[in-house]
Amino acid sequence: MKKTFLTLVIIAMIAVSVFALVSCKEDEEVFDGKDEYGRSFGEIYDIDSESTGVFRLPYQIGDTSTMGQMMIEQYCADYVEIEKTQSGYKLTFYCDDGMLDNVSMTVDGAAVSGTQKSTDDYQGFTFEVEKQDLESKITLSCVVKLMNRTVSFSVAVDLTQAKLVG
Repeated sequence: MKKTFLTLVIIAMIAVSVFALVSCKEDEEVFDGKDEYGRSFGEIYDIDSESTGVFRLPYQIGDTSTMGQMMIEQYCADYVEIEKTQSGYKLTFYCDDGMLDNVSMTVDGAAVSGTQKSTDDYQGFTFEVEKQDLESKITLSCVVKLMNRTVSFSVAVDLTQAKLVG
């Protein structure tokens, strides 16, 4: 009886360990290979020294309540993407699909609409931005569908942590 119980406990521990390892592996970002310029995906690059590329950067949330910050952290990606082209920059902010509507960026006191795109995990809102916008905080306004309420908040990207993703 004790031997059977001990065997079952060991099997359960192994199953939990395997599940934990698989779960951790699924959350890791996998960046393999290099782009056409020989840059390694997943490596950190200085956006200023690169002519083009898509970079994933962490950001800080500001200009909102503690509850607003917690909701953004819970329902939005912990990164933004910056696409640098020959003609400028595009910033994409990602949240769970269907969470936000009428997302706009405030530029010189006026609301500027962006474009929407969906990925497997998120709904993205893309805005054309200037380099100086990336160096300061960017104010976003949106309707949170769950509350049917318009909210504003800011994001400040960390340009020193730009990981090449495309």
